Amino acid sequence: MDDQSGGVVLPGRPERAVRHEWNVRRGGPAEYRYCQGDWVKSVVNCVIDDLPFAEGALRMCYRMQLVSKEGARHNVVAKVSKDPQEDRYTYFRDVQAQMCAKCWAFEYNARDVPKKIDFVPAYVYELVDRPGRPLVGVEEFVEGVFQKYNNNVGGSMGEGGERAT
Repeated sequence: MDDQSGGVVLPGRPERAVRHEWNVRRGGPAEYRYCQGDWVKSVVNCVIDDLPFAEGALRMCYRMQLVSKEGARHNVVAKVSKDPQEDRYTYFRDVQAQMCAKCWAFEYNARDVPKKIDFVPAYVYELVDRPGRPLVGVEEFVEGVFQKYNNNVGGSMGEGGERAT
């Protein structure tokens, strides 16, 4: 892992986490081909900031760094539900849906479309050194200004934030 922290090192000791990655299983009926798969686990070290840097309607976003054995850091985003009673399986369903959408986007883009689409890879991390082994959704950190173009109830937004549907 190259050091991709932008020179910023989050404070705190690295903690262990189990990374759950959705591994798509090819085959089956066309409409379900990307929604079938298995969860693959690996152990990683990470540091999560104490304070959120952003929030949406449902989740708080925290800076997080993956720490390699050599000490190199890689920036990602940890998303934590605002609802302390959130069903643990919601994290898995959300990641599975996002990775399924990523596969469909790949197939869509292969059709020589004028504007390609993509979805950021997503994972579930289980923070095994913390009481209750809480889960967080994790995505790659994308540099720049974030503009959300859809909401959590199916609407979409235009460039200026106005509703586009």
